[in-house]
Amino acid sequence: MTETPGTMPEIIARNDQAVQRALKALGRLSPAQMVAPLLTDERTVKDVLAHMTWWDLWLLATLPAVPGAPPIVLPLADQIPSSGQWADEMNAKVFSYNQSRPLSEILVEFATTLERLLDRVALLTLDDLYAPDGMSAVVGQPVAPLILGIYEHYDEHAHEFEQLCASLGV
Repeated sequence: MTETPGTMPEIIARNDQAVQRALKALGRLSPAQMVAPLLTDERTVKDVLAHMTWWDLWLLATLPAVPGAPPIVLPLADQIPSSGQWADEMNAKVFSYNQSRPLSEILVEFATTLERLLDRVALLTLDDLYAPDGMSAVVGQPVAPLILGIYEHYDEHAHEFEQLCASLGV
C-alpha cells in the first residue's frame, strides 16, 4: 500500500493519477469491447463504468452540497439499507438498474459525474477530511476514507481495464 498523501494537492494528484490510468485504458477499447462480457463474472466494461458512476454519485450525495450546485440525483437512493455492510447489495442493484441502459448514456454519465466529483474534491480542505467536528460530523462518518477511497476505487478498476486491454492485445 502506498503512503497516504499529506496535502490536498497530493491527494488530488494521487486521485488524478488513478483516474488517468482508467481513462487511458478505456480509450483503448472499442464500444463493442465495452459491451462484451469480457470481465470476471461475465461483466462488461459498461457494467463497471455504471458501478463507478453510482459510487461517485453516492459520494457526491454524501458530502455537503456546494451552494448553488445542481442537486445530486442518486438512482436507487431509496433502496440503500439503513444499517450494516450494504455495498455488495447495492452493487447488485446498480448492475440490474443499468442493464438496459445504452453504453452512450453510461459514458456521458460517467464523464460528467467524474468531472463533478473531481471539482468537488478540489474544494475540500484537510480540515474537511480530518477534523472530527467538521465535515465528518455533518456527514456522520469520517470523510478522509471516502476521499482517499477514490484513488483505490479507480486504481482497482484501472488495473482491471489494463488487464482486459492486454488480453485483447489493444
